[in-house]
Amino acid sequence: MMSIVLLGLTSLSLPASATVTITEIQPLKYPSVIKNLTSSTTVTVNWKGKLGGSTNATLLDNDYHQGRYLVTSDTSSPITINFFQLANEAKINLKTLRVRYKNKTYKGFPVSGLDNPGLNGEYLDIGAKMVAGKKSSEGQKYPQYTLTIEEQ
Repeated sequence: MMSIVLLGLTSLSLPASATVTITEIQPLKYPSVIKNLTSSTTVTVNWKGKLGGSTNATLLDNDYHQGRYLVTSDTSSPITINFFQLANEAKINLKTLRVRYKNKTYKGFPVSGLDNPGLNGEYLDIGAKMVAGKKSSEGQKYPQYTLTIEEQ
């Protein structure tokens, strides 16, 4: 049995005269699954919080959801979003990283020149495909990612 839990790491960019704030509403979370013995185990949770079609594992629970963050800024400067895995778990990779911001989905990072979220803020949703290689060990996994947002 393989149990997968994803921890989100966020960071802020604090230029001298402006502040961007990222508030984690919920980190990206994957369900517990039974590891495939003959091939890589793949579980996709998209930015909508739904399982993706590439999921090839038997789920042990339905405890999963997209990552959701509230982003605010005290200026009107354009922003840059970056989202990447930290590769902290052996033979576990996050792929097909997706960010949904202001009704548009982004899949190549960093993304620059985006509209500022303003003081009222905007929600940002993330999703990704988690791939556990067939030689990965069983047990709980905690693949981590970083989400950064900077004003330009």
